[in-house]
Order: sequence, then structure tokens, then C-alpha cells
Amino acid sequence: MLEDQVFCIPDLPVMNNGLNLRLPAGYTLMELLIVVLMLGIMVMAATPVLNSGLNDARLSGAAEEVVTALEFAQMTAATSGSRTRVTIDAALDTIVVERFSISIDLLGSESELDENDVEGGDFAFMERPMNRGVDYSISLPDESRFSGIDITAVAFGASNFVEFDTLGAPSDGGMVTLDMGDRQIVVALDSLAGKVTLSDC
Repeated sequence: MLEDQVFCIPDLPVMNNGLNLRLPAGYTLMELLIVVLMLGIMVMAATPVLNSGLNDARLSGAAEEVVTALEFAQMTAATSGSRTRVTIDAALDTIVVERFSISIDLLGSESELDENDVEGGDFAFMERPMNRGVDYSISLPDESRFSGIDITAVAFGASNFVEFDTLGAPSDGGMVTLDMGDRQIVVALDSLAGKVTLSDC
């Protein structure tokens, strides 16, 4: 029975001193150079887009810091019943939030006080809301996240600061202009409602 069966054996490749059999090889130096060159071109093409996105994020972040300072000062004045002040210095590119402190001890005073005594006091730094124990004073040039941001204009009436009374109403409306390259953001404070808005220029 075995004699009737035919077995097929496939032809095996004939090796002629290893010349006909090619083993998989690695990449050539030329192929690697072409890949590196293509990656370099892609990085160079993407760099302006990445820088533009980073600059936009920095400018938006600085504008949000101005908004936060104004809204925090307004909320603190309304809830604590003490006046607050936000000073934005275009020359130094700084944002400062302060609260009015009465200099006389009302509880320890036994004599009758006149109006001047009660009004006596000064503004002092407030603490940053998310960083207790640190004065609410932001210098944009000193923080890497705001690198290159410039406060180009500040106008709250005729001054560079706005005060919020004990009800949270602003002493005046105004605008703060922040600039980076060819892009600007304007932070506006409404004089009546005290609402803060952002707009791109």
C-alpha cells in the first residue's frame, strides 16, 4: 500500500556560496540621513506654530491674572466690608491688590473718636487667594510664564488704580491693555456694574 503513495518534496533553494540567499539587512547610512533630514524639516515647519500657541497662552494667562485681581478685590470688598484697591503699573508691569486697614484700635479706645480717627489708616498687601502667606503682588517680568508680556496702557479714570468700596462698587471704570508681539488683549472694567470683560484686538 505504501508503494502506491507518492510523496512530494518541495524544491529547496540551492545556495550558491550564499550569493543567491539575501538575509534582511539594517538601514543604510543614506536612509538614516534622509529620515533625520525629514524630521528636521518637520520640526522647523512646526516651530512657528508652537511658538505662536505658546505666546497666545502666555498673553491669555496674563490677562486672566488682571481679571482675577479685579474680581477678587471686588468680592473681598463686598464680603468683608473693607475697601480694596488694585494697582496696575504699566511701567513696571506689576499687579498689586491691597486692602484698607484702619490704623486705630476701635475696641481698645476709651475716649471718644472723631471722624478723622476712624478714617485713618492705609492700604496694605492682601494675601494671594491660592497662595496663603504671599503678598498679592505680581511682577510679570519676574515670572517665566509671563515672559515677553507687556502692559502697554492702564486707565482707571486718570490713575493706574481702582478702588472698590464696602459694597464692591468701583471708584471708576477703566481698561488695561496687554501686548505680546502683534497681539493685544484689553481687560475692561465697567464703572457701574463693576463687570470685567476681555476682548482681543
